[in-house]
Amino acid sequence: MPNLRLTRRAIDDLPHADSGQIFYRDTLLTGFGLRVGTQSKVYYAEGQVNRQTRRVTIGRADVFAPEIARKKAMALLAEMAEGLDPNAEKRREVAVKLMLADAFDTFFAARPHLSAHTVQNYTRTAKLYLKAWRKKPINEITRQMVLKRHQELSVEIGKTTANNVMRHLRSVYNFAAATHDEFPPNPVQILTQA
Repeated sequence: MPNLRLTRRAIDDLPHADSGQIFYRDTLLTGFGLRVGTQSKVYYAEGQVNRQTRRVTIGRADVFAPEIARKKAMALLAEMAEGLDPNAEKRREVAVKLMLADAFDTFFAARPHLSAHTVQNYTRTAKLYLKAWRKKPINEITRQMVLKRHQELSVEIGKTTANNVMRHLRSVYNFAAATHDEFPPNPVQILTQA
């Protein structure tokens, strides 16, 4: 990785990469750098968190002045020195904001090969049987909530439909949890343990 004093002029003079990315390290602040891709130039901070290297994106060079990005890098490097992983914090924030309705939409987007019938059944589950949970963060759905809703659905519409609803929820939850390490275990598992 080449070393360079990251100033506005130096950054503007850097050519974009032909392919891949080129990383430039700042000579003023250790751990601060610039990632130059084929289309963009992005500041980053790189430090150790529990003996593992972490690289955190700060922002685009056409948006932030190098002085501002350097200050943000100092703050991020201080967090990493204290053992905090800023990337894990970002993932946690995203996970908290993932509503059940959004989780279903993401599930469908990632699986374009699903049949129209399957998509229709999952959509009915989300909009009809799990309507009260649609605006709830998916990782806040508890085992007790699942057990109670399954029992209610079994009485209202039958055990087979209740099982199918929970099967759909389990699939969507597993998909969401695969991209968010900090999710609790799938709450639908309570039904197989009962």
